[in-house]
Amino acid sequence: MEPIRISSPADAISYMGHSLGYWPKESLVCLALEGKTLGPTLRVNLPGTTDPSESYAERVAHAVGFDRDATAVLIALFTHQPWGPEHPKPFAAMIQRLERRLLAAGLLVHDVWIVGPESFATYDGANPASCGKETPLAAFESCLMNAELVYQGSSVAPSDSPAIPELFAAVDHDAVRSAISAMSTNPAHSLDVAYQLWMDLIDHDGEPTHEQLAEVLAALQHVGLRDQILADMPGINEPMAATLFGATEDAPQWDRIDSSEKLLRQLLTIATPTHAAAPLTMLGHICWWKGRGTAAANYLHVALTFDPDYHLARLLDQLLGAGVVSGWAQHKNTAYRNHH
Repeated sequence: MEPIRISSPADAISYMGHSLGYWPKESLVCLALEGKTLGPTLRVNLPGTTDPSESYAERVAHAVGFDRDATAVLIALFTHQPWGPEHPKPFAAMIQRLERRLLAAGLLVHDVWIVGPESFATYDGANPASCGKETPLAAFESCLMNAELVYQGSSVAPSDSPAIPELFAAVDHDAVRSAISAMSTNPAHSLDVAYQLWMDLIDHDGEPTHEQLAEVLAALQHVGLRDQILADMPGINEPMAATLFGATEDAPQWDRIDSSEKLLRQLLTIATPTHAAAPLTMLGHICWWKGRGTAAANYLHVALTFDPDYHLARLLDQLLGAGVVSGWAQHKNTAYRNHH
């Protein structure tokens, strides 16, 4: 891709949307600058009423600081909260603390914008107690940045929550139950066969039969196999813990992960609620690896609806709630968006 030049607020905010692949909602977005080069884009949910501004600002500054080449930051708040002339600036205390934290880390905050449903503005107006002059969101469509990125094939989705496939569209409880029963006669051999089937399907991008889907779904009910598949999915020779947390220096094989995502979504079409938690949680894990927190939370919410005690879903949900971002998503050399 040719070097990208930001020459206006509309360019910067438009780039944030294209970099993430979707238009954020109730989000704080930080775009790192590495001298004159654009660095990674970080998105986190805006803090809730129970999240102290100081701890929130510390977490965000820590995450931005993972980019060792960053010298400055551009920030945008995407919110439906009112911020016009008659309203106080939303999240003022948090922004002040975040700017101080970033400055202490050697990162200059060049600009802060606030983006609403219909317009955007500089966060600090002529009167420091209010935001700047509003500009309609239509400015994004006509800015040079958006035109250039669209020309290169980029697009911005309305949100990062992928439509969960129609659950139970081809549900076959008998086939899955039969596969589970067959595995119980010789579990070790059956799980080895299922593991090899999974690998064949994602490595050769095969179109699975109904029976193969049932066999794989049955095997994923075994926690050990599920975790092994998750650990092997990225296709890199690293310890399981490092892979599961996306904490490796080498980038994963994102195409392989995409193939796994496709297969997991197919499994949801035949799964009953009893068997759906495993593929839903694995899809949430993939979204977390990719830095798509809202989509990950969406999958985990559905998984926990079907099985409130599903342990991995609960753990991942706690990670998301604490604002933890996968290591791969925080580094430009490993991030999903930079490999597609």
